[in-house]
Amino acid sequence: MSELKLGVDSRDEEEQVAQVMHTLLGRLPSGAATLEVKRNSSGLILYLKPANERSAGFGIHYDGCVDIFFGKGTTFELPYESGLAKDADLEATLAWAKVVGLAVIAGNCREYAGFLGIRGTVEIDGKPYVVTSFFHFRLFPKTFHYAPYCPVNLSV
Repeated sequence: MSELKLGVDSRDEEEQVAQVMHTLLGRLPSGAATLEVKRNSSGLILYLKPANERSAGFGIHYDGCVDIFFGKGTTFELPYESGLAKDADLEATLAWAKVVGLAVIAGNCREYAGFLGIRGTVEIDGKPYVVTSFFHFRLFPKTFHYAPYCPVNLSV
């Protein structure tokens, strides 16, 4: 389903989202990242903050729909910007989010910050997924190549 209902099942859905992030954190060596969790008027936000300053943070925002984000400002609205079917259910959406999280943790992502926006790329199995976010102003364009969280292979 493209829009998930908030209501009786929303707690269960939030727990599924949280489980994805706990699974990603659990695959890392101790101290490689911390998991930050907050809730505000825009929903539930879970964020993996890497210990390595050259790595991209990774997060999931859930408010009945799933958005994933990494780095300086790249955000994928799921399932629309993922290549998944438009009517993908929560399970398929979170499976894709987990794969993206693993790619970010492995350092298989980069961002180009231009004058007006950010173009983020994450590479999964050799295939690049690209999304552009506008209204991220930067005086001097720059490409950010992110490092892995740790040297360990964390495949699916």
